[in-house]
Amino acid sequence: MTLSGGLSGNEVIPGVCRSVLVHAGLDGASAERIVDQVLAAQRAWPPGKRTLKFTAHAGELEIVLSQAGRDWRTSCPLPIR
Repeated sequence: MTLSGGLSGNEVIPGVCRSVLVHAGLDGASAERIVDQVLAAQRAWPPGKRTLKFTAHAGELEIVLSQAGRDWRTSCPLPIR
């Protein structure tokens, strides 16, 4: 997902993150911790175009927030269903 420079991400990122994390099987508290981390990372950067990417592989979900050549990333194990 790419956010244009006109959006801070505060309006869009939390909802998208929650939806993806819950769909992936994380519980509410775990999902909220990750949402808080992503929001803290994006608030530390100046306004501008950002890319938010989710990748699931081998039982792990990786989340990457990118802007102008800088990346913030985290990952978490996916629950076994």
